[in-house]
Amino acid sequence: MQNNNFRYINDWAIIRLADSFVKINKAGTGNGEAALYLGSKQDIDIFRFFECENFDAHCIMFKDDIIDYLEQVKIEYIHNCRKYRNEVSLRTWNDNYKEVCSLPEELYFDLTRKRQFDKHGRVYAQELSYKRASSYSILTEHKAYVYDLIRRIAIPEVSYLLLTKITDNDSIGFNAKLYYDPILN
Repeated sequence: MQNNNFRYINDWAIIRLADSFVKINKAGTGNGEAALYLGSKQDIDIFRFFECENFDAHCIMFKDDIIDYLEQVKIEYIHNCRKYRNEVSLRTWNDNYKEVCSLPEELYFDLTRKRQFDKHGRVYAQELSYKRASSYSILTEHKAYVYDLIRRIAIPEVSYLLLTKITDNDSIGFNAKLYYDPILN
């Protein structure tokens, strides 16, 4: 992706999960930015994909897709191809796997544009109910919990969030799927 965080193709987009976005599996100098960096406001594809500049994208993820992602990144948790600041091990992978297996089949969160007047022209999105310092419950703060889960289990720079547009009775939503591709980077 040649250092592009956002790539748009027809009805789907790929967003690279940068080291600054992930919460635990940090491999670089990122500080844990809770917002997801999409790119520059000069990239009209971002707004074309979300269909407006002030977007609020309603996303659905499926537990089976997250389990597939965890199976893909298991090798990274075992062999640590990067130097991580925190423990990235088979034990942490097993903990993540057990947690995901206990979740409902369908998981929801929103990606809402944040910092619209960023002085550097950067475009960020975040689940607005998410606050960095909190610990979330799937039962009481569903959307924030799912967003936090993505940040906690993702391996930076080689993990991506694939958003696919879905239409239902004149409203647009997005199917969100995590995937791992160490070659795409």
